[in-house]
Order: sequence, then C-alpha cells, then structure tokens
Amino acid sequence: MSGDQRPLLALGAPEVGERIKQTRRDMPRLSKVPAARQGQRMSPQFRALSDAFDARRAELSHEQVDEVDPALVLVFDLAGTVEAFGNAVNKIEGLEFLAELLDEPSEPDDDFHMVQGGARTDNTVQHSLYLVMSNATAVTQLVSLFEQWQRDPNLSFERGLGKFKTVFEQLRGIRRWGPDDRVRETGLLERWQETVAVVGQSISTVNVEIELWYRRDPAQRNSAESHLRAVVERAGGAVTTQAQIDSISYHALLVALPIQQVETVLREGTAAIDLLNADEIMFVSPYIPMSVTAPETELLSSSSIAPAERVTDPPRIALLDGLPFQNHDALAGRLIIDDPDGIGSTYGVANRHHGTAMASLILHGDLSKPGDPLARPIYVRPILQPHPLQPRQEVTVQGRLLADLLHRAVRRIVEGDGTHPPAAPSVRIVNLSIGAQSRALVRRMSPLGRLLDWMSVDFNLLFVVSAGNHPNVPIVIPADSAATPESTAQAALKAVYATSKVRGILPPGDAVNALTVSATHADESGEVSLPDTVWDLAHPDAPALYGAVGPGVGRSVKPDVYHAGGRALYQRPVVMRGSPTVELVPVNTASTGPGSQVAAPAAAGRTDATAYTHGTSNATALVTREASRIFDILEVGRDSADDAEFPDPQYHPVLAKALLVHTSTWGQEGERLRAALGLHPQRWRRELTAVLGYGAIRPERIASAATNRAVLIAGGSLGREHRHTYEIPLPASLRAKAEWHRVTATVASFVPTAGHLNRYRGAKVFFERLDDHETGGARIEADHNATRRGSVQHEISDGQKALVFNDGGALQLHVQCMDDAQRLKAGRVVRYGLVVSVETAITTSTTIHDEARAQLRARVRAAQRNRIQP
Repeated sequence: MSGDQRPLLALGAPEVGERIKQTRRDMPRLSKVPAARQGQRMSPQFRALSDAFDARRAELSHEQVDEVDPALVLVFDLAGTVEAFGNAVNKIEGLEFLAELLDEPSEPDDDFHMVQGGARTDNTVQHSLYLVMSNATAVTQLVSLFEQWQRDPNLSFERGLGKFKTVFEQLRGIRRWGPDDRVRETGLLERWQETVAVVGQSISTVNVEIELWYRRDPAQRNSAESHLRAVVERAGGAVTTQAQIDSISYHALLVALPIQQVETVLREGTAAIDLLNADEIMFVSPYIPMSVTAPETELLSSSSIAPAERVTDPPRIALLDGLPFQNHDALAGRLIIDDPDGIGSTYGVANRHHGTAMASLILHGDLSKPGDPLARPIYVRPILQPHPLQPRQEVTVQGRLLADLLHRAVRRIVEGDGTHPPAAPSVRIVNLSIGAQSRALVRRMSPLGRLLDWMSVDFNLLFVVSAGNHPNVPIVIPADSAATPESTAQAALKAVYATSKVRGILPPGDAVNALTVSATHADESGEVSLPDTVWDLAHPDAPALYGAVGPGVGRSVKPDVYHAGGRALYQRPVVMRGSPTVELVPVNTASTGPGSQVAAPAAAGRTDATAYTHGTSNATALVTREASRIFDILEVGRDSADDAEFPDPQYHPVLAKALLVHTSTWGQEGERLRAALGLHPQRWRRELTAVLGYGAIRPERIASAATNRAVLIAGGSLGREHRHTYEIPLPASLRAKAEWHRVTATVASFVPTAGHLNRYRGAKVFFERLDDHETGGARIEADHNATRRGSVQHEISDGQKALVFNDGGALQLHVQCMDDAQRLKAGRVVRYGLVVSVETAITTSTTIHDEARAQLRARVRAAQRNRIQP
C-alpha cells in the first residue's frame, strides 16, 4: 500500500458466551376483547363458514360419485400477531397452516385498540392474516373450540392448542380466501386493463403466473396442480410450464389464458371465471419478462483497451444476464460463457447490449476512467434472449418462470445439474443486474427474494442485486414549476418522493440476504456541454431519479447501498397552454454522454465500440467489481505474521458484504434532502432511511485503513442465544481530547428465513446500539430501528466529546444471535462478518492505526504465551 493507506486488521478470537438479555420495555399491548363480545361478533361468521363448506360439498357431489370433504383456505384476520400459531393449527387433523400475511393497520376502535401503562392509546392496530387449509370436519372442531372458549375463557385447551385462545381474543374476522385476495397487489387487473386498451382482440392469449399454496404432502401438491390444469383447459387455456422449489415452499404454473377470460373479469369482476375461484391458488400475477432496450443511436465513441490473453484462473464472479459480445476488445479472453439452453444460436451480435455493458463494468469499471482489469475471468450464464418481435430489446428467457430459471442456473454453478459436474464451483459472487417488472407484493417477500435468501445461506454466495429502475413511472411536475432548471429539479425531486410507493424495490432486490444496490446521479464522463433544450435535473451524487427506493419488506433497510449509476438528462419541459402539469422526458445520451461508458456491440465488425448508459444495473455491476477487490485482499490475508489471522474463507462472502456497507454514508445528501423535501421533524430519519438506505459507498475506503483510521474485521458463526464479544482497541491518542472522531460498526449475516411468516427472518444477528458515553459521540444517519430489521446493521457514532479510558482501553462490542420468526434449530449456526473502524481527523492524530495494531499484536502474543505454558 502507498501513501497513508494501511491494511485491514483482524480482531482475533472473541470471547464466547450466552446472549445478553435486555429488560423488556413496557410496549403498547393489544386490548383483550371479552369472550361474550367475540361471540356476538364472530358466531355469524363461523355459521357462514360452515354454510360455505356445505355449499362446496354439494357442488362437488355433482362432479363425482364418492362423498367428498372439500378443502378450503380460511383467512383468520387478527388484530396483532400470534407467535407460533402455525404449530397449534397443525395439531388439529384436517388443518394445515399455509402462510401469514401482513395487512394494512387500522384505526383503533372500542374492541381493538392499544393499551400502555393501563391507558388506551391512539396508536394504529396492526393486522395479520393467517391462511389455513381446512376441511369441514376440522372446521367443526374449530367451532367447538370457539364455543368452549365463549362459555369459559379460562378453560385449559388440550396440549398444543392453547394458542387458539389468543387467536379467539384477537379475531377480527374469519372467511374464505377469495378471488379478490388472489389478485390483490399483484398488478394483474391493472395490467389486463392496459392490455385490452392497447391490443384488444389482436392477441388471443395472455400469460399469467399462478403461485399455488405449497402443500407439505407431495400427493396433495400433485392433486392441486392436476385440478388447476383441468380448470385452465376447460377455459381454453394451456399450462406452459411448471416449477416446484421445495426449499422455499414454491409451487407455480405459467399459464396462457384466453383473452376472453380477461375481458370477462374486467367486465364482471374477479369471481366471474373459475380460475380465480380455485382454492388451490394463492396469487395470480401478470407474466412480464424483465426487458432492457438499447438506444437506437450510432455509436461514436471507442475503447482503447486491448484484448487480453485468455485468463486461466478460476472465476469468482458469475454474471447472470444477457449474452455479451465476447469478441469485444474489452472482453476478449476474459469471459467463460456457459450456455446450456443454446440461447447464443439466436442471439445476434447487435442485440448483445446489456450483458456486454455489465461485463465491461465489472471487468474495467467506467471506461471513461477505467481501473485495472480484474485478474480473474467472469463466468457468464445468459438468462436473457433477444425479443422475438422488438429489435434492440432483450428479455428474460420467455416461457420460463424466472424463479425456476435462476434456481437451475445457480445450482448448475455450485452443484451441477445431475448429468454435469459443477460449472463454476469457485464462484463466490453472483451479479444480478435484473429485476422482475411485475409489481412486488410490498407486504410479503417475493418468490425471487425468498430464493436468493435461501441460496445465500445454503450455497454461501454473495448476491449483488439491482434495486431496479422505473422508466414506466413518469415524473410529472406542476407546470408552474417548469420555468427554470432549478425549480424543475426541486419539483422533480418532490414528485419522485411523492410516488415512492410505486417506485419500490423490484424483486429479487427485496431479498434480505442480498446486497441490494441503487444508483446515484454520478459517472466518470466529466463535464458535458449541454444545449439549452437539455437540462440536468439531479444534484451531483444524489440518488438518481430513475432508481427504485425502499424500504424493504418489514420496513428493513433497502436498498443497502448506492453507487454511481450514470447521469440521466431530461428535455427542457414544454408546457402546453392550460395544462396544470408537465411530464419530464428523458434524453438519449448514448453517443455523447454523460453516463457510464461501457463496451457495446456495433455494426461493421467493430470490436472497440462503447456507449454511455445509466441505471441501477450499472451501479450493481460496479459494486460487484468492488466486492471482487475485497476478496483479493481477504484471500491474501494478514499483512504480517505478528497480526491475528484473517477470518476463514467461509466468511469471505458475508465479510465482503459488511465491508461494502461499512464505507457507505449519507454524507451531505441527508441534510440536503431533509431540507429539500421538508420532512417531518420527528420522522425525517425514518423517511430518509427509506430513500437513502445506508448511503453511497466510498470506493477509496473499501478494504483499507489509513494512518488516522483503524479498520478491524472479524467473522464467525453463532447459534441461537449465543454471543461473541470483541474488544475494540481505543487508541491512546484519542484519550481526553475533545476533538472530532467517529466509531462505525457494521455486522452482516446470511440469515435463515421463513417464507410463510410475516417476520420472515428466521434468526437475527445484531449488536446493541453504540453507546454514546463509550464512543464520545451520537448516532447519526440511518434509523436505528430499521437497521435491526434486515441482515446488515450499520451504525455510526460521531462526536467531539472527550473519551476517558486507561492505557490499553477497549470498547466492548457484543455480536449476538437470537430467534426471530422461528426457533433456530439445534446445531444450526448463522455466518456473520463484522467490521469496526475508529477514526479521527488527520490533524488530531496520525497514529490511530498503529496504536490499534500494537494493542491487537499484544493480544496475539499473550494468546501465544498462554498456549505454550504447561
């Protein structure tokens, strides 16, 4: 290292112990509704449910001779939640717990409200929907339990059924899962309305993705699928493909449905067709393959990068994207193409834009200011293909469910596909600069997110994923704001913020274990001369107007980080007379810039063409490049034999994730956006966390320290209720000095998940918030509550208070593991990576790193002496 750069330092082995239990705070609790009142409210609904079973039995008796006991999905609508309710449900024969969904909170009423300190509060009441498969016999037993509870609320139920008493107290309603539930928030009806309005009778079918309730019994899954296939065929449709991924409880069909069925629903309602009434169905979503379109422009710029001799080291990065133009000078000899589906045979060079751009950014960075090329080749698996009808457009492989395609692609990399050995077992980072463009279920993790979360844990891979772009959500501003670039920029910022709910994270960027990346309005193309008709409307290094924003599922921090995605420009608004609003129109800058300069395919056999692009895809590729740099440093290991050894390679993926987030910060953007958006004084931190995540990463600080900054790392595995305590050395040059300093701590983990539960995260790894007294500062930036909800906790303590400690003083940091959505099984552990940095101004001290290193080396020597003593 050169200049004032210093190496990372390993913290060494931690003290191991039990989790430190915290005293429970007096939190608001849900009121208890008397049994008599619940009887008045719920008895009619239970009777209606029994009638529904009788009606369904009569309906089925016309279709078959044998007596049948129909299975229907029941919705328990609860005020609040009931932990482990699924275990109680499964105790009753004929009931099967399926899933828990989060519903919209409601205003308090006389029955259901929150109580704190014995007094009623004005807090809203959280609602949960518990989905249970039931037959008529089981419902009869359920009604019997409810009636017993009404007669004697203190009655003890049979062992394992006690949770039903809590459910009866909180029950707002009980009903069947119906047609409206199956399309709620999937965007299906809106998509169908657009389809009919635009193409009408010019098409004969539309494609939909049907997610079935995942049944534990394979025979029941097969029966459910067979029945749905029959329903589809009776409607004149066809099942295109099927997928089951047992590890994430995923069972889905891709179906081509006649346009007449669509028109019937739009005309008569969701209950008008048999398909949306099928009890086997959880959700029906529009099938919208992710697509990217290359700009129609003559490429004028060129690259000076010479082709490489073929790189022979094993790949570390897998790029799942479009097929690159592998003969481009910037890519030649640097890619390993694996195309088991034979997509390349139909992939003309002129269509190979997105994969070429992503490979270029990963290998070289922004070509306007390229870095050293990566020393290892990239493994490329094409999952996009040319659009059959629209030139210059690439789409995810059509006729395939994306979850199934990704699952098979990653398994082929890591495990092989049954007939072939693993395609690239050396891969540790997977780049997914793609996003599913159908609307995400904002209160439930998407199947793609669940898939990545499971594969992160089981395959120990770091997935770097795009947050997504929203080019089809227009930016509309008041016409009277369009007079100047400054007023237009302010109005555009407010318009994007006001529509943040429809600009949410696109799957699989919602995955809690993935590192989700959005884009800043930045690139390396420098100053660009703009005509009067083109305006630059975003602040330098601010979140790009085109990128998706958070929060994540459960109000967790998403996106995790931001990075340069390329600047996007807009036409000077032209306001029509009498119009109250104007829509901002993007400008094509592919040949002139600004934007991220990337390798591009070109006509006439050129192999050096480049283009300027922008998007969260670009930012994701650049973060993947930085992640590979981190692996290089971690694999080299400690700088000296006198230092503690670096964490084992099994922790490198999660430690790379922690190191990337560790450099991120809001910087000046936090205060600028707070003022520009006029955020609420009590809610601004929470609202900004949804917009900024943990902030923009600072590449110059990744995986390196400085004379005035010590960066300390650790990695380990924790079981439930366990703790690892680390001693963070406090440099003596900080003692008793009332000058600026900062302590930053980041812990990242790959957590198990429970896809059928609201809380979703099966376990959590965390540390208690940095203590202001011990750090001599105050916590800044991201909302503390949000930082504890995902798989990365990143906290910054910033201040100028003098620290008082003895020589060799240390700050204790306890990394702990506890159950969250469910009990972590005995013997199962969660991998984590920890990064802590201590820094001050260069004018205060230039020995911070050296002092911390001396303390850590003293511990290494002490441990060695203890090991050799008899």
